[in-house]
Amino acid sequence: MKSGWIHFFFFTGLAFLPTKNVAQTDCRLRKEQDSIKVYTCFTDTSRFKLIKAEFKIHTSLEKLEKFLLNFSNYTTWQYNTVEAKVIKKISGTEYIYYAIINAPWPVTDRDMVVRLATRLEGKHLYVSAHSTVGVPVKKELVRVPSSHSEWIVTETSQNILSVKYVIQIDPGGNVPAWIVNWVSAIAPYQSFRELKKQISRSP
Repeated sequence: MKSGWIHFFFFTGLAFLPTKNVAQTDCRLRKEQDSIKVYTCFTDTSRFKLIKAEFKIHTSLEKLEKFLLNFSNYTTWQYNTVEAKVIKKISGTEYIYYAIINAPWPVTDRDMVVRLATRLEGKHLYVSAHSTVGVPVKKELVRVPSSHSEWIVTETSQNILSVKYVIQIDPGGNVPAWIVNWVSAIAPYQSFRELKKQISRSP
């Protein structure tokens, strides 16, 4: 089991919360490296901080959308995700998927069920997701009770995309909020760094 298990909570599932629905205050830049910026923000809706990230990537909107809809590949770039699979296909751009995240002893492994949708509009790609139901709770796992997230991707020039990402998640169980908040900047950075590497290598 991976010692950095807690990092998963801030990326797995791409579960996004539209920023217009969250009052953000006191956002702080927590990490800036490899042209990736990660911020943490206090909100008035949760004891867990909201995470924002911004970066640029050299690819097309269509290629990025295809990459994000390849759920079985999540285990190769989303931190600590050990299983990811489609539960239901709603349309070619909307799915419900299930993920399991590895945790070190004595922390119980987590799982989550996410409904994710993408939308291409001109020079923009929107990706939104939120926690949902559809898989029975397993007694050996702790179900993530709430996750919300959003991508807003803009093509600024040919094959250069500007990505804005926001996420807020409650990992469930007895995980102190200060621990989750403390490590929150690392997971998005590592996941996005790996995403950029994989996108650059893919045909």
